[in-house]
Amino acid sequence: MAHTDHLKLTRRSFVAASAAAAAALALTGCQAETQVAKTGAATSIKGVTVDPEFDPESGAEWIPIVCNANCGGFCENKVLVKDGVVLRQKTDDTTEDTWASPQLRSCPRGRSKQQDTFGVDRLKYPMKRKGWSADAPNGEKRGVDEWERISWDEAFQIVSEQVKKAIDQYGNRSILYAGTSTSFGQIANCINGLGGGLSSSSTESFGSCQYYSDPVIGTPLNGIGESNDRMDFVNADYIVLYGCNQAWASPGTYTYAFDEAKQGGTQFVYVGPEFNMTAAHFHAKWIRVRPGTDTALLLAVAYEMFKLDEAEGKGKVIDWDFLAKYTVGINGDAMPKDAKVKENFYDYLMGAYDDTPKNAEWASPITGTPVEDIRWYADMMRKSNNVMHLRSNAAFRCNDSDNLLQLYTTISLMGGHIGKSGNCADCAYHGTVGSPKNDPIFLAGDWAAGGTVYPNPIQSVVNDNELWPAVLEGKFNNTGNIVFGVLLPESQEKADIHVIVMDTVSSMNTKLDAMRAVEAMRKVDFVVTTARQFTVQAQYSDVVLPTVSEWEINGMRNQATWYANREALVIGRKVCEPMFEAKTDQQVGYGLAKAMGLPADEMYPTSEKQQWYNLLSTTTMRDEKTGEWGNMFSFTAEEIEALGAKGKPQDGFMPVSEILEKGVYKVERKAGDGYTYYGYQNFIKDPKANPLGTVSGKFEIYSQTKADMLNAAGRTKDFTWKPYPSYKVPVNGYEESFVDGDINGEKGEYPIQMFTPHYLRRSHTQFDNLPWLRHAFTNPVFIAAADADERGVKSGDWVRVYNQYGSILRPASVSQRFMPGVMAVPHGPWLDIDPKTGYDRAGCENVLTAPVGSGCGTAGYNTNLVNFEKYSGELPADYQLDPRVPAGIGE
Repeated sequence: MAHTDHLKLTRRSFVAASAAAAAALALTGCQAETQVAKTGAATSIKGVTVDPEFDPESGAEWIPIVCNANCGGFCENKVLVKDGVVLRQKTDDTTEDTWASPQLRSCPRGRSKQQDTFGVDRLKYPMKRKGWSADAPNGEKRGVDEWERISWDEAFQIVSEQVKKAIDQYGNRSILYAGTSTSFGQIANCINGLGGGLSSSSTESFGSCQYYSDPVIGTPLNGIGESNDRMDFVNADYIVLYGCNQAWASPGTYTYAFDEAKQGGTQFVYVGPEFNMTAAHFHAKWIRVRPGTDTALLLAVAYEMFKLDEAEGKGKVIDWDFLAKYTVGINGDAMPKDAKVKENFYDYLMGAYDDTPKNAEWASPITGTPVEDIRWYADMMRKSNNVMHLRSNAAFRCNDSDNLLQLYTTISLMGGHIGKSGNCADCAYHGTVGSPKNDPIFLAGDWAAGGTVYPNPIQSVVNDNELWPAVLEGKFNNTGNIVFGVLLPESQEKADIHVIVMDTVSSMNTKLDAMRAVEAMRKVDFVVTTARQFTVQAQYSDVVLPTVSEWEINGMRNQATWYANREALVIGRKVCEPMFEAKTDQQVGYGLAKAMGLPADEMYPTSEKQQWYNLLSTTTMRDEKTGEWGNMFSFTAEEIEALGAKGKPQDGFMPVSEILEKGVYKVERKAGDGYTYYGYQNFIKDPKANPLGTVSGKFEIYSQTKADMLNAAGRTKDFTWKPYPSYKVPVNGYEESFVDGDINGEKGEYPIQMFTPHYLRRSHTQFDNLPWLRHAFTNPVFIAAADADERGVKSGDWVRVYNQYGSILRPASVSQRFMPGVMAVPHGPWLDIDPKTGYDRAGCENVLTAPVGSGCGTAGYNTNLVNFEKYSGELPADYQLDPRVPAGIGE
């Protein structure tokens, strides 16, 4: 049975099951003893009661809630609550749905979020693994052991004792914060007060863009922040979506943002290894490119642009005046003063250094892109066209893609496609779609929690690819925290790790080489995790601390301004009190600090109610006409008191009571308004007064800074990074799918290139446990029709996907939309290892990823080689599996 047929056949039963589940949730609600009460007397129609939504006397209230998953949607959700019981849910209806102010409509993930808070798999209280003791950790039982309930005091005491024991016996470097968030979390703050621990870092979502910041080539950190705003989309002749799939990754508003341009005649172009749903929606021209070969493709595009310019007359295709004014390094006549290498981009393309011109004929066998499409791409980028070059981070989550952002930007610079209407080169990732982060409209306030925040005295950082080897082998290369764009010279260091801390992370699912994660977790003396459900990290821990969901606290989605929708401010109110014995992050930190003998009251002097007021009262908005910043919310003395806080009344753009009721405020836009922005507009207007952060103050097509950083980091063997963009054969890339790397020879043992797209069922790993989504989205692996036919696989068949790192079992979805030799394994399933076979039944993509970190330390999620075969066994569908709950815990 085909994957799509399965969805059609089960839709009616899915809706019925959803209704039944919603009814069951309503009966349990937020308070275990609360039952749904009658909503009032019958209406004039005998036996019919008034729906509480429309009965003003029912006491039901619509409460705005935060969908705080990291998908980038930032959608508006509300729940109808009566007596602490959620009756139903809806999305944004605060305004009419217009292009000027589109509704922030929720996707299936947000609409299923009540199962995240009220699901049967919710952790109720602190737990300890039965087989663990301080004297006998029995680490081999992690992942399969039973559990027992303990008190919060006991949990804090165990964590405190184990941390102190490790520090006393092995030193502070024996503590590992296993995940970027953990390195800055509440538990880490407490441990930092005792001398700190080893931090960890990863390029994660951003790939090789992570080390790019203003001093490197002139782009902002991660190459994000300088796009044109969405109102300018209509002025583009072409919009290139390079690896983008908003329809799956952050559906709703961000796909809709492009619709006006499509209706106005803008041609969309999609570049990637599969013709995805976003490309199909916009009827985009598909430029095929194999995973990890994007550098080769764009080098050929640049070459063909130069050749077109020579053929048609200098300046017809390439904007030489623009290059001279705003860039350095395009050729030998434009070299920067700090250049150490007597080479340049143009001569490299022409083959001056290796006798290999980087033309379309050179690139096509590598990339799989037809020669005519490469030349079409080059012609499209000519200066007379208005081109918006927008990308996701997918192509940058590839091994050895460290030249790609410089090259991607260079292509646009050559055509003068930056700093003016209808033209830009930036990112369309998460909330960055038409939302330039360097020109915000709202600025989230400050929680002003006060208190002591202990810096980590240990500056060593373990990179993603070395996270588990650092535990198992005791060594790593410390090149600094790449999350902040730091890339330091190579520093080989030793590690003797005995305690692993997992705080608000999903590292066992999201870091490279998941099977070694299991080994690492079983090796150490003690593991502590915070979790809402019995996540993979919780399953392999010794003590688990249950934490609250977003519905049990107040929150603002715009705190992460870098990813937020520029035109909307979204807040969520508390729906119910914390479930069972769950605690907030601050409560966890406070309790652990006391157990460790730290000054907890000094660390947490401000109540969470006061912090909520602080955040709202200091949030600001920029006036469209004057450009001045002012308070977003006005407060009366009564409103401050109602929040349980102390403060002074203030004027603002809108009453705080209004945002607390509606949950969202959206700017109404119009063409040419005061919020209009073109990426890098200030630099383009006056480059001397507004220089970029590079040595030259301009965009650097030749960047000595880039080359020096990458070469000093010592993560790339047998290759010297050039200051200009050049091609390096990527580790585990297309060439390595052949015997001896010969693309004209025979395919090797692992001939299929695997990439890991976002999927509608999840936001990263969040939501993967929710029954409604597990029923609606089966999480198959997506296989090119040619490869499936060769192995006798059809849609709906179970397959084993495998390589030297592990095996996963998933149903197949066979498609003509994928390039031959390419497979997509969706990102984010919760690892579920069959103890008999060792196969992962969930389809966790990182079972198959190689622990490679070349260049800046890029986690190459999209450059991995696998094989697959039809699987003869039968497995239940995900929605038929029992909820993941800790064994041995009674009701």
